[in-house]
Amino acid sequence: MQQVINERLTGIEKKVKQLAKKMEQLQKNNLALEEENRKLKSGLAVYKQQANQTLTLGLEVPDTDTSPAKDDKSGASKRSKKMKKEIEQYLKEIDKCILWLQNN
Repeated sequence: MQQVINERLTGIEKKVKQLAKKMEQLQKNNLALEEENRKLKSGLAVYKQQANQTLTLGLEVPDTDTSPAKDDKSGASKRSKKMKKEIEQYLKEIDKCILWLQNN
Protein backbone atom coordinates (compact mmCIF):
# COMPACT_ATOMS: atom_id res chain seq x y z
CA MET A 1 0.00 0.00 0.00
CA GLN A 2 2.80 2.38 0.96
CA GLN A 3 4.59 1.61 -2.31
CA VAL A 4 1.50 2.50 -4.38
CA ILE A 5 1.18 5.82 -2.57
CA ASN A 6 4.87 6.56 -3.13
CA GLU A 7 4.57 5.73 -6.84
CA ARG A 8 1.56 8.00 -7.21
CA LEU A 9 3.30 10.80 -5.35
CA THR A 10 6.36 10.35 -7.57
CA GLY A 11 4.13 10.47 -10.65
CA ILE A 12 2.39 13.60 -9.39
CA GLU A 13 5.73 15.21 -8.59
CA LYS A 14 7.00 14.43 -12.08
CA LYS A 15 3.88 15.94 -13.66
CA VAL A 16 4.15 19.06 -11.50
CA LYS A 17 7.78 19.52 -12.60
CA GLN A 18 6.77 19.09 -16.25
CA LEU A 19 3.97 21.57 -15.78
CA ALA A 20 6.32 24.08 -14.12
CA LYS A 21 8.79 23.69 -16.98
CA LYS A 22 6.03 24.18 -19.57
CA MET A 23 4.75 27.22 -17.71
CA GLU A 24 8.24 28.74 -17.65
CA GLN A 25 8.58 28.22 -21.40
CA LEU A 26 5.15 29.74 -22.04
CA GLN A 27 6.06 32.75 -19.93
CA LYS A 28 9.24 33.24 -21.98
CA ASN A 29 7.25 32.94 -25.21
CA ASN A 30 4.69 35.39 -23.86
CA LEU A 31 7.40 37.94 -23.03
CA ALA A 32 8.87 37.60 -26.51
CA LEU A 33 5.44 38.06 -28.10
CA GLU A 34 4.68 41.05 -25.89
CA GLU A 35 7.98 42.65 -26.95
CA GLU A 36 7.26 41.96 -30.62
CA ASN A 37 3.74 43.33 -30.20
CA ARG A 38 5.14 46.48 -28.56
CA LYS A 39 7.57 46.98 -31.45
CA LEU A 40 4.80 46.45 -34.01
CA LYS A 41 2.55 48.93 -32.25
CA SER A 42 5.37 51.44 -32.14
CA GLY A 43 6.07 50.91 -35.83
CA LEU A 44 2.38 51.24 -36.61
CA ALA A 45 2.22 54.53 -34.72
CA VAL A 46 5.15 55.82 -36.77
CA TYR A 47 3.52 54.73 -40.03
CA LYS A 48 0.21 56.30 -39.04
CA GLN A 49 1.96 59.52 -38.14
CA GLN A 50 3.80 59.54 -41.46
CA ALA A 51 0.57 58.76 -43.31
CA ASN A 52 -1.24 61.57 -41.51
CA GLN A 53 1.58 63.97 -42.31
CA THR A 54 1.54 62.92 -45.95
CA LEU A 55 -2.21 63.31 -46.13
CA THR A 56 -2.07 66.64 -44.31
CA LEU A 57 0.60 67.95 -46.65
CA GLY A 58 -1.39 66.79 -49.65
CA LEU A 59 -4.58 68.40 -48.38
CA GLU A 60 -3.04 71.68 -47.22
CA VAL A 61 -1.84 72.71 -50.67
CA PRO A 62 -3.99 75.71 -51.54
CA ASP A 63 -5.62 75.59 -54.96
CA THR A 64 -5.37 79.28 -55.93
CA ASP A 65 -3.52 78.87 -59.21
CA THR A 66 -5.55 79.67 -62.32
CA SER A 67 -2.77 79.19 -64.85
CA PRO A 68 -2.54 76.34 -67.37
CA ALA A 69 -0.33 74.50 -64.91
CA LYS A 70 -3.51 73.80 -62.94
CA ASP A 71 -3.90 70.54 -64.88
CA ASP A 72 -0.65 69.35 -63.30
CA LYS A 73 -2.16 69.92 -59.89
CA SER A 74 -5.14 67.81 -60.89
CA GLY A 75 -2.76 64.96 -61.73
CA ALA A 76 -0.99 65.49 -58.43
CA SER A 77 -4.33 65.36 -56.67
CA LYS A 78 -5.14 62.04 -58.33
CA ARG A 79 -1.75 60.66 -57.33
CA SER A 80 -2.32 61.92 -53.81
CA LYS A 81 -5.69 60.16 -53.63
CA LYS A 82 -4.18 56.96 -54.99
CA MET A 83 -1.34 57.15 -52.45
CA LYS A 84 -3.87 57.79 -49.67
CA LYS A 85 -5.79 54.64 -50.64
CA GLU A 86 -2.58 52.59 -50.70
CA ILE A 87 -1.55 53.88 -47.27
CA GLU A 88 -4.99 53.12 -45.86
CA GLN A 89 -4.74 49.58 -47.25
CA TYR A 90 -1.32 49.12 -45.66
CA LEU A 91 -2.66 50.36 -42.33
CA LYS A 92 -5.56 47.91 -42.52
CA GLU A 93 -3.14 45.06 -43.21
CA ILE A 94 -0.93 46.12 -40.29
CA ASP A 95 -3.99 46.28 -38.02
CA LYS A 96 -4.95 42.76 -39.12
CA CYS A 97 -1.43 41.53 -38.31
CA ILE A 98 -1.55 43.11 -34.85
CA LEU A 99 -4.95 41.56 -34.15
CA TRP A 100 -3.66 38.19 -35.29
CA LEU A 101 -0.63 38.50 -33.00
CA GLN A 102 -2.80 39.47 -30.06
CA ASN A 103 -5.09 36.49 -30.62
CA ASN A 104 -2.30 33.94 -31.05
